Amino acid sequence: MKKQLFGLVLSVGLLVGGGQAFADEAEEVINPEAELYDTTRLMEEIEYDLTENKVGKAILQDQYATERMEEVEVAIENGDMDKVEQLIKESQASTNQADADLTEAESTDDDNDSEDIDEVESTLADRLEERIETLNALLDRDDLPEQAKINISYVIEKLDNLKERAEQRAELKAKFASGEITKEEFKSEMKKLAKQFKEEAKKDREEAKKEREEERKEREEERKEEEADRKEDELEDAEEREEDEVEKAEERLEEAREREEERKEAAEERKEEKEEEAREREEERLEKAKEREEERLEKAKEREEERAEAAKEREEERLEREEERKEEAREREEERKEKAEEKKDKDDDDEEDEEDED
Repeated sequence: MKKQLFGLVLSVGLLVGGGQAFADEAEEVINPEAELYDTTRLMEEIEYDLTENKVGKAILQDQYATERMEEVEVAIENGDMDKVEQLIKESQASTNQADADLTEAESTDDDNDSEDIDEVESTLADRLEERIETLNALLDRDDLPEQAKINISYVIEKLDNLKERAEQRAELKAKFASGEITKEEFKSEMKKLAKQFKEEAKKDREEAKKEREEERKEREEERKEEEADRKEDELEDAEEREEDEVEKAEERLEEAREREEERKEAAEERKEEKEEEAREREEERLEKAKEREEERLEKAKEREEERAEAAKEREEERLEREEERKEEAREREEERKEKAEEKKDKDDDDEEDEEDED
C-alpha cells in the first residue's frame, strides 16, 4: 500500500511537471528569489489538488514542509529575514495539513490499510521532530533578529501541538483496539478530529498563502519600481550619454575649427615663408646678377685695359721697330756712304795709281 501511495504521488508530480519530482531530479533547492520559484509553488498546488488519495496528500504536504525548511537556509544566506519567517510559517502550515490529511485518511481507511497508515504516520512524526530540532537550532543563531526568533518560537509551539493530535489519534486507536468503542464510534470521532484539524490546517494554509501572495505582490511592486527606476536610470543614462555625445560633438567641432584655424595659420605661415623665401631667392638672384654684371663689367674693363695696354705695348713695339728700322736705315745709309766714300777713295786711289802709272 505504501509503495503504491508513493508511486501515485510520483506519477502525479511527473504529470504536472513540478513539485517534489522536479526537486528530486534537480537535486538542488530552488532559490526563493528565483524567477521560476512562484511557478514551482503553483505546480505544488496543482499536484496536491490532483492527488485524490488522502495518504498521498499527506506525503506531499510533508515533502513541501521539508522543502520550505531547506529554502529557509537559502533565504538566510540571502539575508532576507522576512522570507525566512514566511517560509517557516509555510512549512508549519504544510506540516499541519499533512497531519490533517493523515487524520482524514485514518477516518476513512479500511482495516487492511491501517498498518501502512501507521508507517506513514511514524515517518511524518520523525520529520516533525527534525523540523522542531532545526527550528530550535535557528533560535541559537546570532544572525537572526529577535523578532524572527519570537515568531519561530510561536511556530515551534504550533508544531508541538501536532504531537497532541497524534496522542488524540493514538488514544482513539487504543480505545478501539480494547473494544471500549466500536468501529463506527472510532470512525465518527476520527472524522470529528479530521474536520477540526482540516479547518485549522486550512486556516494556516490560507494565512500562509495570503502572506505569500502579499509578499509576491510586494516583490512585484518592488520589481516594477526597480524596473521604473531602471528605465529612469537608463533614460537618465541615455540623456547623459546624449549630452556627452553633444559635448563630444561640440568638442570635436571645436577641435576641428581649431585644427582648421591651425591649418590656415600654418598654411599662411608656409605661404609667408615661401613668399619670404621667394623674395630672398629673388634678392639673392638680383644680388648674384648684380655681382655677375659687376664682374662682367670688371672683366670687360680689365679686358679693355688689357687691350689698351696691349695696343700701347704693340704701339711701343712698333715705334721701337720703326726706330730700329730707322736706325738700321741710318746705319745702312752710313754704311752705304762709308762704302761710297771708300769706293770713291778707292777710285781716287785707283785714278792716282793710274796716273802714277801713266
